[in-house]
Amino acid sequence: MVIGLTGRSCAGKDEVASIFREKGFFVIDEDGLGHEALDANIGRIGEAFPDAVKDGKVDRKVLGRIVFSSPGGLEKLESISHPWMRMETGRLVRKALSEGRVVVINAAILSRLGLVGLCDEVVFVDAPFETRARRAALRDGVDEAVFAKREENQQDICPDFETFGKKIVKIINDHEKKQLYRQVEDYCGSIIDRG
Repeated sequence: MVIGLTGRSCAGKDEVASIFREKGFFVIDEDGLGHEALDANIGRIGEAFPDAVKDGKVDRKVLGRIVFSSPGGLEKLESISHPWMRMETGRLVRKALSEGRVVVINAAILSRLGLVGLCDEVVFVDAPFETRARRAALRDGVDEAVFAKREENQQDICPDFETFGKKIVKIINDHEKKQLYRQVEDYCGSIIDRG
């Protein structure tokens, strides 16, 4: 079985992923693969964004500034990194399934990456905007106005069937970790019961 794990910024996706990992599920971290994709495609990154490559390495901060401040920058970057990420994710999924593992693809932009087709169902981690904005301020020092702008770029991350065309399981992360853990544990139990 393959589970897509998604949710908007600071909803608690990585916390849920860590619980899945603790339960023995094989978790693929798309953020990590995104970093690997930059290194694997450094030549193309250098051609598209020359200021972002220094001494044979991608400067992610510079790349981020360029991508989010130039029209079409994000689409250009995604056209380079996403095909590699899809290919590598497919390879990891096939390997884990051949070993009899349950796979979790942890990806905020699961749909945009084109990975929904690999998933049997989708877990959407949700929390109110105010809660997520407060977490962003504590974790990243981001003020609410900046967080609201980030939110505008995540309009395609929403918990409805039309987004994914798959069964969606919603996990609410607006209280303490104990409640979050219980929800994920119940979901894991339901997967084990299904065989």
